[in-house]
Amino acid sequence: MGKQFLKIAAVYFALSVLLSVIIGVSGDYSLSNVQSHIHLLGWIALGIIGLIYVSFPALSVTILAHIHFWMHNIGLPVLILAIIGENYEIPEAGVWIAIGWVLLAAGIMLFMVNVWDRLR
Repeated sequence: MGKQFLKIAAVYFALSVLLSVIIGVSGDYSLSNVQSHIHLLGWIALGIIGLIYVSFPALSVTILAHIHFWMHNIGLPVLILAIIGENYEIPEAGVWIAIGWVLLAAGIMLFMVNVWDRLR
């Protein structure tokens, strides 16, 4: 799982940089919050988690690691799209932001349980 986390982290890094360029060139900073969430929760968090899984392979073979991967990578795009929706004042965006955060938080809690349970 470590390699999968690192690969998807690289995708989020590329998206973060691309969005930064678009924001900088356009001068429209309304999506800065989106860019920061992509950068922190996508590139940095998943990159660190991937490095932990590569460093401690026993952690990466658990069902918790697999569930965390999918919860994080479903929750983050939902959150990102919902934040964009909120920027455009779409009424349902708040509900989708909550769903994205719940998926992310639950996935990260699974990661924590996995680390505490397996890392001895």
